[in-house]
Amino acid sequence: MKICVLNFSGNVGKSTVAAHLLQPRLKAPVFSVESVNVDAQSDGVDVERLRGRQFADLQQRLMKLPDAIVDVGSSNIEEFLKLMQQYEDSQEDFDWFIVPVVKDAKQQADTVNTVDALRAIGVPAAKIRVLINKVETDDDLRHDFANLYAFCQTGEATLPDRAVVYANEVFAGLKSKQMTIGDLDADTTDYRQKLREATNEVEQDAAINMIALKRLAKTCNKNLDAAYEALFSA
Repeated sequence: MKICVLNFSGNVGKSTVAAHLLQPRLKAPVFSVESVNVDAQSDGVDVERLRGRQFADLQQRLMKLPDAIVDVGSSNIEEFLKLMQQYEDSQEDFDWFIVPVVKDAKQQADTVNTVDALRAIGVPAAKIRVLINKVETDDDLRHDFANLYAFCQTGEATLPDRAVVYANEVFAGLKSKQMTIGDLDADTTDYRQKLREATNEVEQDAAINMIALKRLAKTCNKNLDAAYEALFSA
């Protein structure tokens, strides 16, 4: 499965989606099409960086892979889409286009523009999935994203009901450690034992911090599993 994550807007969490939602579940290489902003590497993922103008190179690499995640930065998306249009039918190399969105009005408007741009270059509506990101569990999503839900009901894209990633402190904690949730899950260290064996406050704090991250990750993973299933089964 090959997935492209993109939005004309920055600050919608594209790289977090690539690093924590998609990569641990798909186990695929991540390509970052970015020249200015941070990408999934800041979340602890090994990425291969390209620029939008290197679309031909990216296209060749994708053709050789069974699975891939392409994280397109807002600084490169216009050139990326322009070149995709020049290479007619190259949009068919992707199985899905994921458009993360947050509740700010500008980002929602840019999300609609992103979907329109994808449709204009021939991406089928059925391949475009909108993912609500960075919201609180008590937010009224139908109210906060009313215009976006209405837009998707026209059939230009799909916004699955459970395709929602909630805000979670684990993302900031992992970023500070250059780890992904996948790395955290694979860590079998007994931090309770580490806490008992700690000989100073620094060691205690380090163990306590990891215990807290693992607890947050359990809640987060349940959310991410549900969002992943909603995206690709809707």
